[in-house]
Amino acid sequence: IKAGAAAAAAAVSGIATASMAVGMNFEEQMSTVQAISMSSGEEMEALCEEAKALGRATKFSAAEVGQGFEYMAMAGWKTEDMLAGIDGVLSLAAASGEDLGAVSDIVTDAMTAFGMGADEVNRFADVLAVAASSSNTNVSMMGETFKYVAPLAGALKYSAEDTALAIGLMANSGIKASQAGTALRSMLSRLTKPTKEVREAMQMLDLSLTDENGDMKTLLQLQKDIREGFKGMDPSRASEAASKLAGQEAMSGLLAIVNATEEDFDSLTEAINNSAGAAEKMAGIRIDNLKGDLTILRSAAEGFGIEMYEGMSGLAREAVQYATGFLGELTESASKKLPTARREIIQFSQGISELAGPVITLGKWLADNPGAIVGPIAGIGTAVTAYKAASGVASLAGAITKMTG
Repeated sequence: IKAGAAAAAAAVSGIATASMAVGMNFEEQMSTVQAISMSSGEEMEALCEEAKALGRATKFSAAEVGQGFEYMAMAGWKTEDMLAGIDGVLSLAAASGEDLGAVSDIVTDAMTAFGMGADEVNRFADVLAVAASSSNTNVSMMGETFKYVAPLAGALKYSAEDTALAIGLMANSGIKASQAGTALRSMLSRLTKPTKEVREAMQMLDLSLTDENGDMKTLLQLQKDIREGFKGMDPSRASEAASKLAGQEAMSGLLAIVNATEEDFDSLTEAINNSAGAAEKMAGIRIDNLKGDLTILRSAAEGFGIEMYEGMSGLAREAVQYATGFLGELTESASKKLPTARREIIQFSQGISELAGPVITLGKWLADNPGAIVGPIAGIGTAVTAYKAASGVASLAGAITKMTG
């Protein structure tokens, strides 16, 4: 009974300790969210409850969900936007296997650039999930591409789907991340404000940014028109047109779109345009294994720990605050009652410093002049050795004298 009670006490202590650690991390993370979003107490209660619920039910912990909320708050999203958009971000992060906070940062930044609202998070997450899985790139690299091209694409009212198509086609030719972003941005900026050589290239390709009604074409239609314009063109003429249209630095990205096969172009277009629900489906498949089960179990255990912590945190904070106040009073009392002792300690320290000064100076001089001490030590050693030798000879002579009479 005694051994069992000891084991039970140790287990309870361990659970309490783990709960305090998990709970404090979650509490700190949500405080960060509130500091950035300036949400009210009622709004924070809703965010905390959502984070805890998702932490228990998904592969991500409640604190990780809080990190997702943090990046949403940094993007200026309101509480209702965060609550509406977090499921899509979680699905994309789970589908891609990437860090939740980083994925939330990518989604919020790119959606802002495209002028998309929080109610379109699921659509955007599905597009990225399918584009990343259907071409030679991933969500992180697409996020890097969006940094460069999304503001311009959004200003031109191009859709995230059509932009993702161009990014995927470039990635299949090895042009990814920031390289793809700068190439696509350069191409679009040259087309929207054409120089003389760009206009020449557009004439060569029979290319226009607007349709017969004067309305801006979609980026998808523009890509189709560019591909059509390059059809049947001999390599040297095609290279000249690409260089004039996109510039030397971006022509490789343009040619990646042009040289993609019809099958690859059409299949990626269809996959992206029919991506609804893809992120959630891919996330479910990715976690459907024993390791995924254990991950969800860990999240559920952390959720239990947070609930335990919330039951203990009030008393724990009171104890810590009491200890802080007590130490403050003790310090103040000591500063009033022990001025003499402080002066004596200071004087003692100064005396030690004065006494040690010459010793330290002597030590430094000896370190810089080792011969000054090595020579005398060697001389002493020689003298001692000579003395011992002389003593030995004298003893031997005395013994011989005795033996010979």
